[in-house]
Amino acid sequence: MANSWFALLALALETGGVTGLLSPAAGNLELAAYLIAHAMACALLTLILLPLMPSRYRGQPITTGVFLFTLQFAIPFIGSVGLVLGMLLALYLPRSSRDIPWQEVDIPELPFQPIDMDLQVVYSQGGLRQVLREASSIDKRLKALMATRQMNDREAIEILREALKDPSDDVRLLAYSMLEQKEKTLAQRAGALQQSLQSADDLNSVSLQRRLAQVWWEMAYLGLAQGGLRQYYLDSAGKLLRRLVARRSQHNDWRLLGRVELALGNIDNAEEAFRSALAGGSSPELIMPYLGEVAYLRRDFDQVRQHLSACPLERFHPANRPVIESWL
Repeated sequence: MANSWFALLALALETGGVTGLLSPAAGNLELAAYLIAHAMACALLTLILLPLMPSRYRGQPITTGVFLFTLQFAIPFIGSVGLVLGMLLALYLPRSSRDIPWQEVDIPELPFQPIDMDLQVVYSQGGLRQVLREASSIDKRLKALMATRQMNDREAIEILREALKDPSDDVRLLAYSMLEQKEKTLAQRAGALQQSLQSADDLNSVSLQRRLAQVWWEMAYLGLAQGGLRQYYLDSAGKLLRRLVARRSQHNDWRLLGRVELALGNIDNAEEAFRSALAGGSSPELIMPYLGEVAYLRRDFDQVRQHLSACPLERFHPANRPVIESWL
C-alpha cells in the first residue's frame, strides 16, 4: 500500500515539475523547483525499487540506493521508466535458451553377466611369464604376447623367445613374427646406414659409423642375434668403435666399446675402455657398475665393493640399485 502512495506521489512531483518547467514564463525559479521535485521523485522511486532488487544487491542498501538515485536523477522523467524496464526485467527474466555444455545420457545398465577377472591379463614381466607358462587358454597366451608391445625391447624379446617353446602353433607363430619384425627393423636400419656410408664424406661418416655400431650392438644386446651372427655383430661393432676412438676419443664411444668387449668376454680390453671413458669425462655412476662387473668376473670381490661404493647410491640407475644394495 505504501509503495502505491509513494509511486503516485513521485508521479505527481515529476509531472508538476515538468509542467512548471515547460510553462512559457519558466525561469530559474521553475528550474530550481523542478530539480527539487525531480530529486524527491527519484528518492521515492528508489525506496520503491530497492526492495525489488535481487538479494545480492539488497545486501548493500546504501551503495545500491545511491546508484539507483543517481541513474534516475541523471535522466529526467524517463529515467525511472527505463530503469524498471531495462534493469529489473533483465535481472529477473533470464535467457529463454542457453547453451548446455554437456549432453545428458541415460544411466548404463549393469552387465548381464559378471566379468571373469581370471581372463584379465596381468601386464608385467612376471605376470606375462606366468601366463605363458601356466595359462591353459590359447587366447590368454596370445594376449600376453601382444602385451609385450608395452614393454622395453629386451624384456619383450626374452618373453617372445620363451614363447617359441609354446605347444600351440598359433602362439609360436605370433612370437616368431614379432621377433622377426623387430629384427627386420634393426636390419633395415643397419642396411640404410651402410648404404649412406658409401657416399658420405669424412665429417658425416663419423656420426654414421657411430650409429651403425650402436645398431649392431643393439642386435646382439637385445638377443635378436644368436651364435655366430651375434659374434659377427659384436666384432663389427667393436671394429667401428675402435676406429672412432682412434680418430677422436669420446667417452660415450669408449663406454659402448667397453660393453662390447665385455659381451665378447675380453675382460682386460673392457676394463681399459671403461677407464678411458672415465678419463674422457663420463659420469662415474655410469661406469662404476661395469668396472664392478669386471672385478666380479675376476673374482676380486673387494674391488667390486670398492667400485660400487665410489659413487653415491642415489645417483645410480634404478635397475642397479638392488645389486648395489646387496654388495654394500
